Amino acid sequence: MILVILAVGIGAIPSWAGGHYKSFVVSTYVIQGTTQGLMNGNPDLAQSWATITRNLKIDKIYIEVMRNHTLVDESGLDRLKKFFQDQGVQVCGGLAYSISESYGFQGFDYADPENRQFAREAAEMAARHFDEILLDDYFFFNRKTDYDIKAKGKRSWTQYRLETMREVTENLIVKPAKAVNPRCKIIIKMANWYDQYAGMGNDTEKVPLMVDGMFAGTESRLWFGQEQHLQPYLSYDIMRFMDNLKPGINKGGWVDQGGANPIDRYSEQLLNTVFARCPEMCCFHYAGLLMPIRGTANRTWSDQPTSLNLAEVQKTVPDGSPILFADVAAYTLSQVDKVLVHVGRPVGIKTYTPHHATGEEYLHDYLGMIGLPMDIFHDFPTDADMVLLTEQAKWDPQIISKIQAQLQAGRSVCVTSGFVRAMKNKGIEEICELEATGVTVPVRRFTFAGGPGAPFRGGRGMVRREGQPDPFEASRDILIPEIKYLNVLTHDAWGDALGISPGGTTYPIVLSCDYSKGKFYVLTIPNDPADLYAFPPAVLSVIRATVGSAEPIRLETAPAQVALFRYANNTFIVQNYLSSPAEVTVSVAGTANKIRNLLTGEETQPAQAVGGRGFGGFGGRGQAQRTSFPMTLLPHSYMAFAVE
Repeated sequence: MILVILAVGIGAIPSWAGGHYKSFVVSTYVIQGTTQGLMNGNPDLAQSWATITRNLKIDKIYIEVMRNHTLVDESGLDRLKKFFQDQGVQVCGGLAYSISESYGFQGFDYADPENRQFAREAAEMAARHFDEILLDDYFFFNRKTDYDIKAKGKRSWTQYRLETMREVTENLIVKPAKAVNPRCKIIIKMANWYDQYAGMGNDTEKVPLMVDGMFAGTESRLWFGQEQHLQPYLSYDIMRFMDNLKPGINKGGWVDQGGANPIDRYSEQLLNTVFARCPEMCCFHYAGLLMPIRGTANRTWSDQPTSLNLAEVQKTVPDGSPILFADVAAYTLSQVDKVLVHVGRPVGIKTYTPHHATGEEYLHDYLGMIGLPMDIFHDFPTDADMVLLTEQAKWDPQIISKIQAQLQAGRSVCVTSGFVRAMKNKGIEEICELEATGVTVPVRRFTFAGGPGAPFRGGRGMVRREGQPDPFEASRDILIPEIKYLNVLTHDAWGDALGISPGGTTYPIVLSCDYSKGKFYVLTIPNDPADLYAFPPAVLSVIRATVGSAEPIRLETAPAQVALFRYANNTFIVQNYLSSPAEVTVSVAGTANKIRNLLTGEETQPAQAVGGRGFGGFGGRGQAQRTSFPMTLLPHSYMAFAVE
């Protein structure tokens, strides 16, 4: 379920005018092979369109004219365009700069004279017919031919590819297209591998200044056992990554039918994309929307009224007809549209990733999956009361001085163990004398010495309940890096949450240190970041309370794989990715009388208020008043609420 809490009217985002939905425009994309097929009557144009739109209302369509180094028959484009225009749909063009999808996702070689000429001609052809062209995410550079080896010279492959793609964007795409059609807008869809863009020549720094817009690939698909390390939260996280490149640059998100097992994963990808308040939701691709859904066999939750209720979807299709991907998209987007008209601008814990940075890749997605609402920025957010820094911040040569300035201003900074390792002997010792030793230790049980969210604070001791997992013990060993610090009674740094090795030695999971008027924290990331999900409830609560210490709304108790999405008008969404129900408590700063479910109108009263008293009998470590609201989230479901 998704939970949205809302103070109506403050910081709301205006509805999108002219479309079938109030909160976003819905589009689809016709790949080159299907474009040619529709021209030739296979599939039938009118019949296929009627089937797709029997439930899903399409506002915009992209007609791709080139893929796999093959152009469509240009003579049929105007007739195809007219058909869709007659349906009241905005018609745009598409290009996929692939050579062979079946052979290692091979893209164009932009050092090969023939490939360069063909790339230019394809852009010119599209511009002759369309005022807007969307480049599929094949617009990357992954070749190492003899042409490239010679052209690269002494540059790294990353630098060579970045510089080449800047030149290609300007001279082979933008300038040729606009020379043919000055009205033509060029939009580049970026793939879902946002933390490795630079290695494939995808430039987030200079290319956004050359083009008219960007699109985010929000396909997170299956997240277990797949090569890309994509987590469900990526479908939201990448949207914030793209939104914060440049105001207004991100035009939308794009989801395909891949990895939709269970079928709820398809629905969740759409949801997480529009949770980020995207202007446009592209349901790629036209022929894929006509496919019957799969991934329904093992839905043990199918008899529950979950967010994707297939029994209700079935009622929307003709008798005897299978449910199509288009029908699921329609059900999902129509439902969430009723929520999003109430929520405002997405906000969250500000984290800083310099352009082209690498290190602890996709960690923000894993953190999102334990309930930390991420908001990725590409400039250091000096206005934030808490800034989270992963290893990627090491790419900023001024990062230590920026941390010091933040702390001296009375604010907080939380860094990861990967950042500590990367900054050894590079100035971090000026803030706190600690060290990532390179030693790996196993921990399973945990203890606490105070700090935000500690389970012994304020008389709310977390205890083991009959039949429930031990809140202080993981189900298996978790391997973590050792962080050495000055701790024996000196408390230069304080281990707020600690893991216990089999031999009884403690190692910090959350470490805190005073500096000037601010607070410096270290969050230890397991060797496998997915082991964040294995932390027991008490540890997750401490992490959320620490990293989210400046958040007016946060998860207080919840299992891993439950995510929080927060908005500037005091609204939020909570989503359960688990295949079982999740008991969740949401904590709101100050006092709140109730929360109202934005889909059902039901109201929830607060639990007994928490806060104020110090830890372990010591004064001066109390917390500000917060109000807690308990709820149950059904499997693969979301809920929406307003704070009132």
